[in-house]
Amino acid sequence: MKEKKKSDLAVLLEYAGSYKALTFIGLGLSAVAMVLGMLPYICIWLVARDLIAVAPNWQEAVGIAKYGWMSFGFAVAGIVVYEA
Repeated sequence: MKEKKKSDLAVLLEYAGSYKALTFIGLGLSAVAMVLGMLPYICIWLVARDLIAVAPNWQEAVGIAKYGWMSFGFAVAGIVVYEA
């Protein structure tokens, strides 16, 4: 008789044993780190958008420093969450 194949999550939880809650916490933190890792690219896109909109009058692009610091903050936050 053919056995039903277990899902990947069921196999993972089998390996986890009594640490199933930590497995789900790890999955959640990994998802949050992935989102935080994408946000710096969005901030860089916002800087490029603002610079293109005011070209060649670069003095009018006043919000780009804010986006740069936000990008840095998201990158650091992503590293911290990933390492947690």
